[in-house]
Amino acid sequence: MLRVLAALFALVPLLWAVPAGAQAGVTYCVGGYEGTPPNFVAACDQPAVRALHAQWHFHAWLTNGQDCFACYDENDNTCITTFLARNRDTWQRTNEYECARLYGERHSAGLVMEHVINGEHVTPSAVPPRMQLEARVERISPGPYTAGDKVTVVGAVRDEAGALRRILGGTFRVTDASGQRTEHKGTVQPDGTVSAGFSLPPSDSVRIEFLPEAPPLGENETLRAAASEAQKLKVEVCGFRARVVQPTEHEALVAGQSTALLARLFDAAGQVPVVSPPAGLSLEFTVQVEGEKPRVLRADSALAATWIPPASPKPREVRLSAGGRVGERVVCPAGEVSATVSDLGLGFDTSELPRTCYIGLPCQGTVRLLRPEPGTGRQQVDALLADPQVEARMVDTGEERYRGPPRADDRYTFSATYGEPGNVSWSIVFQTPKGPVAMPAHEVRVRPPLKLELPAELDFGTVAAGTSVTKACQKLDFSGSQSAEEHRWELRTEGLGGCQSRPVLHFLNALGQADARGLEPSLGIEALDPKDRRLDICLEVPRCAGEVSPDSAVLRVVPLTPEFKAQEKTVRLRWKVEGRGFLGCHGAWVWPTLALLGFGVVIAGFTQPARFPPGAALRVAGSERGMRQSAAILLQACPGSSPGFYRDARLGLHGDGEVNGRTRNAVLILRATRGAGVVLTGLGPLEQQDRRTLKWEPVADLAQGHVPSPSVLYRAGGTYFKVEL
Repeated sequence: MLRVLAALFALVPLLWAVPAGAQAGVTYCVGGYEGTPPNFVAACDQPAVRALHAQWHFHAWLTNGQDCFACYDENDNTCITTFLARNRDTWQRTNEYECARLYGERHSAGLVMEHVINGEHVTPSAVPPRMQLEARVERISPGPYTAGDKVTVVGAVRDEAGALRRILGGTFRVTDASGQRTEHKGTVQPDGTVSAGFSLPPSDSVRIEFLPEAPPLGENETLRAAASEAQKLKVEVCGFRARVVQPTEHEALVAGQSTALLARLFDAAGQVPVVSPPAGLSLEFTVQVEGEKPRVLRADSALAATWIPPASPKPREVRLSAGGRVGERVVCPAGEVSATVSDLGLGFDTSELPRTCYIGLPCQGTVRLLRPEPGTGRQQVDALLADPQVEARMVDTGEERYRGPPRADDRYTFSATYGEPGNVSWSIVFQTPKGPVAMPAHEVRVRPPLKLELPAELDFGTVAAGTSVTKACQKLDFSGSQSAEEHRWELRTEGLGGCQSRPVLHFLNALGQADARGLEPSLGIEALDPKDRRLDICLEVPRCAGEVSPDSAVLRVVPLTPEFKAQEKTVRLRWKVEGRGFLGCHGAWVWPTLALLGFGVVIAGFTQPARFPPGAALRVAGSERGMRQSAAILLQACPGSSPGFYRDARLGLHGDGEVNGRTRNAVLILRATRGAGVVLTGLGPLEQQDRRTLKWEPVADLAQGHVPSPSVLYRAGGTYFKVEL
């Protein structure tokens, strides 16, 4: 992260006394920033600057033709009416996406170009103090917890004084008991913290760390560690769940007035009420007031407790949950209830206010004033608002939209149509005899309207069947559109019935790896890259078959912003796939298969032929008497006894008693076989001696192959022999 000069970054100013001629209310700051909006860190929003301003807000992007800068003012319009009006020759308005395209993400987040308070320039101190920043896990939704429960975590970076430092983002690292890690990307919140929600893994414990994207550091500033201290959670099995039923969601509470807390018990799924709480139930309420440490209050046998909200000159959010234990089983919270606390008992429901509006289109939203539930607090609030001295003011970026008595229906509607981009700030202030009550300023981005322009068709041309998906791509180009990068999109293909080819979106995923997603039935696009407003639409084609795209093949491009859904575009899809012949298509496996088969044939030719058994032998003599003195000849030891290519091992027995691999002119042939071991073949004649009568009898099956008996004496002419197996 960029480090900048201390004199530019550390803004602990030495304010001069405002002279008589100072311009009261003319307050603004123009400075650098880092990041890609809407997530950015600005020099004019650093803690030392923010501490000097009660209602500080980002107002507009400016450029001097060389770089981009962020202008802040006091929820009014002095960035435009004063700074820009005085410097129109050198400064112009711009937008964050144009800045990203032209200048990238680094814009000198420590550089303050001009800082004015009540018309006087602020002088920064020359020597910044040493400061160490620390990453923290600020908050984890209360437990007890069970595997699969969704928890919300909040991370932040603070300095030694506890001041919040805005960051560009961050990641939460979750480690289970086995050491396996998962990471969850957080979302930057309006207050500068980072929040993420995720389900707990199936483990008996987890550790949660926050890894921030470090803020710009000035001289003498350091980040203590890349990750926060780990927060440990015990994960158990829920026997029951508890739900806070009083206060109710969005209820307004009065500071200093006793408030009843009440919970109800449900089954482990949080669906079926438990009428009679089990014996030994111990239940506690966790109460978290914005800006304070959480408090734990023990519930009584009726699952109730009392709590006195702390002083709150301004309305603050209160989160309440209940959990506990029943013997060995735990009672997990069934969510949190969000209420509001203030000294006067007034709150504001801003859920109906927009975050973004568009130039030339009506921009409106309603704030609902929250009063306490019936009781003493409600009576006090009703009496206060009925006082004729109470006056309500609705302010839009310094311009008063309404001044008068409080509305009877407690609803206050902002409505305007803006003619230029920027940030506007909506707020409501009630002036009462007991002091003012103000709604926290609600920021609304005013953006140019979407004007969608896309090519009429994507023509993939002629593609050979089997072509890689990355070789058949076309650009879906949004660069001719206005503000396309600011919207979410839905892409879907239609009219592809009967087609084997399928268009897909090709992109780089979060790991920087090539990935693809199909467009059927649809695919959501969260954002376009402001530096390259094009999407790669590629064609997955069949391996072998040819085809031509039907006339009905189209890509629907639908803006998901409700105001601009009518700008849906239809892009014609065209392609032709050239088929391939059998070998051209299947050659990749046919040729290797044939080669493998051929290799197998060769191997089988040497391994399949039969060999003589290791112990097979032959005794040969020239007479019957000589057989008694003849020595056994091992067949495998005879010359030429090995098998050949697809030829069983064989030996020839010659008239002179010699045994070898030559079979031509042999008296008979000994051939190895599978199963029988050895067979005798030849033209004969061959005789065998009957062991009982000792008479010689002819061997009748010699031509077909005679299986010799080990104890039988054979005679072929003048040669006598026995086969031993």
